[in-house]
Amino acid sequence: MPAPPQALCGVVVSAGRMMKAVKVRTVKQVYDSFLQKHYTVYQSHLVSDPNSSLRTGDVVRIAARPPASKHIRHVVTDIIAPWGPPAAARPPIPSLEDLDAQYRAKREARVARRSQRAEEPKADRAGAQDVEKGPSLKERHTDVIGGVEVPGGEERVVLERNKGDL
Repeated sequence: MPAPPQALCGVVVSAGRMMKAVKVRTVKQVYDSFLQKHYTVYQSHLVSDPNSSLRTGDVVRIAARPPASKHIRHVVTDIIAPWGPPAAARPPIPSLEDLDAQYRAKREARVARRSQRAEEPKADRAGAQDVEKGPSLKERHTDVIGGVEVPGGEERVVLERNKGDL
């Protein structure tokens, strides 16, 4: 049985600047054995907000999930205390089961497309047209002038340097 996702509570500090993502600041107490004191450590997490229903100042609960992108590794599970409009007036937050179902559906569709593409012959992908290849780019744009191969296909004058001009 897999372990339950780690749930954290935090405050939304940045919302509306990224599509479907917000920044949530979480707080934890750390004990320093040398100072023999507890002190507060803040951590910021980029959190997936699929329906863009969060506002700056909301207190939310987030859970660790498989990475949605390079930096987004958490998802919003619910709004504890909304700031501004009430939570009922905002788009609903999908449950973890709904998110898993969406992920599985996208994954199955992607696997089906890949298997279908692997089954079709390569000639069908290219448009089934046989294209005759002419001379390569290097062959077309290379001339031989005075026994020396000169790129560009145009006549070039090679000036000899005088010993006095350095």
